[in-house]
Amino acid sequence: MFGLFPKKKLRVKLPDNTRVIAIGDIHGQHKRLSKLMKEVDLYRKKNPIDHETIVFLGDYVDRGPHSAKIIDYLRKRAKAAKTAAHTEVFLQGNHEELMIEGLDVEGTRHDLWWRNGGLQTVNSYLKFLKIEVPEDLGAEERLNIFREHFPKKHSKFVHSLQNIYRVGPLVFAHAGIRMDKAPGKQKQQDLRWIRDPFLYWEGKNKDFLVVHGHSITPSFKPEIHAHRVALDTGSYKLKGKITAGIFEGNTVRFVSNGTRKGFNTNKFS
Repeated sequence: MFGLFPKKKLRVKLPDNTRVIAIGDIHGQHKRLSKLMKEVDLYRKKNPIDHETIVFLGDYVDRGPHSAKIIDYLRKRAKAAKTAAHTEVFLQGNHEELMIEGLDVEGTRHDLWWRNGGLQTVNSYLKFLKIEVPEDLGAEERLNIFREHFPKKHSKFVHSLQNIYRVGPLVFAHAGIRMDKAPGKQKQQDLRWIRDPFLYWEGKNKDFLVVHGHSITPSFKPEIHAHRVALDTGSYKLKGKITAGIFEGNTVRFVSNGTRKGFNTNKFS
């Protein structure tokens, strides 16, 4: 289920000897992510470069079955990257925002989180922490156990997530940006939640290109537009994938994994 696609040309160019690899939305799909990262790491090993950054675009949790394992995997990557030759960056998506609010008893959008996959995240943590609960245990009781036992290392990681990152002419944001504002002057709400005003923006080309997730592409394939590169290819959908964009010079090469082995279907898939 791997797909390594040919290089595609971009209208902007990274500095020489520089590579950025962006990873699209994950949503608790541990097996797909593991297989994708093996392919990415193999590419990196075969193609060494002086300056390399890996950017995870957010939405690590919810909807899929293994959110806790994903957060644990990513926080270990973040720790290892501190002493590595390359840089790793982890952005916050709207689903991490909702989860963090869910950890707060005084949060205001628990119902929204629950409707958008929060139950799957809470259940994944109960399993990850080996906490057995009755099958008929209610949502509020599950949420209280989740709050009480949420790992401190995971809390530290999710509270360290960034909102935006830039390498040369490439701007990385979970959802996108307001194109009429400079990348450095964006509102947090837009960076994590924006859709139509960004997706369908029409205007003169800027001196940058936005790489984003958040909005699933209709074909479950990555897309290149004049102002953006879309990497959310429906990770939690049965027909979807997790996609990485490998940016070098003025090109991008995509690699995806949509393995269905062990895929757990639910109302979101």
